[in-house]
Amino acid sequence: MRLILPFFMTIIFVLYVLYLAFIKKDLKKNMQTVVYPGVFFISVWVICYFIFLY
Repeated sequence: MRLILPFFMTIIFVLYVLYLAFIKKDLKKNMQTVVYPGVFFISVWVICYFIFLY
């Protein structure tokens, strides 16, 4: 379960960014509030995950 849940949450984030880009067409407006913090959170999570797990 530890591996599956973060994977699905990352997929949900990517789908939300695609939704903002193609359906709502306001991705540029949400770069500072959605995309950058999301990518930062995912990258920090991946680094911590590999440091503590391996």
